[in-house]
Amino acid sequence: MSKPKHQTSTGLVDAATGRPVRRHPETGAYYVKASGSAHFWGRVLDALVFLVAYSVLTVIVAVARNAMLDSGSLLAFNDGFWLSLYAILWFAGLYAYGMIWGTKGSVGDAAAGMRSVRIKDGTTAGPWLGGWRAICWSFFPFFVVMVVAAAFSGGSGETWDPKFTAVDRRSGLAQGRQPVPDPKAPANQAAAEPGNFPHKN
Repeated sequence: MSKPKHQTSTGLVDAATGRPVRRHPETGAYYVKASGSAHFWGRVLDALVFLVAYSVLTVIVAVARNAMLDSGSLLAFNDGFWLSLYAILWFAGLYAYGMIWGTKGSVGDAAAGMRSVRIKDGTTAGPWLGGWRAICWSFFPFFVVMVVAAAFSGGSGETWDPKFTAVDRRSGLAQGRQPVPDPKAPANQAAAEPGNFPHKN
């Protein structure tokens, strides 16, 4: 099975972090992926920010419902309506946060010094796709497992979406420093050649 293009090493490493420098296939621009730990904690912060904002909204809704109860409104006794409203606020809030994430970057992106971009050309998702991608956060337990796995494996991509990756905006490359040759590249290349594999007895 061939290795995906975005996983192919350029033979260069970042001068500041030592992490592999990769290339966007369509533009040829270099980038460095964010570390697994930065990606993990950035997304944890995003989840916390959203949960705080959602909690504020639910408090406002609860206050409004209590006011309606005091006024004797029949709608206040309709549990199905209020549960539906909480669900709508959840997904609408996620979508709105995702629109920001897909254009300007999220709070977690800013704190972790990264940005989620398309692997093929380095562009952001944009508001509409960003919103839909954020809906995936509703599957939070699965997302956490995937991100933890990425953190411990040293990966950093958007593990549930192979078309995107988290780019390190604090890398030496992002700060204008030229990448350097990977000292391990020649050894790895030589080891990969068929004639250099050890012979079986």
